[in-house]
Amino acid sequence: MPSPPEEGAQPKTDAGSGQTSERDTNQPPPPTPQPQPPQPQAQTQTQPYPPVMGYPGYSQDPYSNYPNAPYNHHQQYAYAQAPPASYYGSSYPAQQNPVYQRPAPSGFFRGILTGLIVLVVLLCISTTITWLVLRPQIPVFTVTSFSVSNFNLTGPVFSAQWMANLTLENPNTKLNGYFDRIQAFIYNQNAIGEDDFLAMSFFQPVSVATKKSVSIGETLTAGGKEQPKVPSWVGEEMKKERDTGTVSFDLRMLVWVTFKTDGWSARERGLKVFCGKLKVAFEGGSGNGAVLLPKPLPCLVYV
Repeated sequence: MPSPPEEGAQPKTDAGSGQTSERDTNQPPPPTPQPQPPQPQAQTQTQPYPPVMGYPGYSQDPYSNYPNAPYNHHQQYAYAQAPPASYYGSSYPAQQNPVYQRPAPSGFFRGILTGLIVLVVLLCISTTITWLVLRPQIPVFTVTSFSVSNFNLTGPVFSAQWMANLTLENPNTKLNGYFDRIQAFIYNQNAIGEDDFLAMSFFQPVSVATKKSVSIGETLTAGGKEQPKVPSWVGEEMKKERDTGTVSFDLRMLVWVTFKTDGWSARERGLKVFCGKLKVAFEGGSGNGAVLLPKPLPCLVYV
């Protein structure tokens, strides 16, 4: 029996194939491993946040505060994310053309406004109904007599006294009239149509019942201490008119009246009363004269 091949024997080569190629016998050596650069060690020092106080742009990194400092590409943050934004910067996006939106009024204010409107409407309706039921009417003023005495144009100071008597009638059927203040004025109309003030006085307060009338009278004096001084040229104009035998005067009044009834009272109302063209005829050269009225002269009343 043939003996087994020895372990160190080389295998025989085929005669037809020739010798083994140098490529098969000489294999290229494995590549030499390149030396790896040393891995940087983890930064153990915690990177500080940018300073809150101090000069703008100052950093605690000693290398970043100098120009042309070497760039350390191995520097990393010790945290998982970058530090927050700078204190001087804004973390909110800039809003262009902000529009202010006015908040809607609350229900409380809407309720107050609605209540005020309802109250005003009710007051207007109540006043209108009361006015239609009571129907207030304007009082009537008539001049019953008007006279002048001591009419002196020759002295250094003009002086005169006017006596005015009037009838005051209340035409209302449900309202009483309370005339708290009646202020009277005497004027003279000059040649150019202007009114010159002469004297002023107050009538006594009076009350007039419904469908009633009362007589009121007052004396007005010019040249007194409490009266304003009449200019000299006004006296000269009246002297020219006096030479014709008559002088015209105007009586004007400001009246404050309140109408009242049981359970209702109107607010005080102002009236303007105008009694004009009171032509006084003088007796000869004396300073006394009076208006010849065949009947009471009605006055105009303005509200």
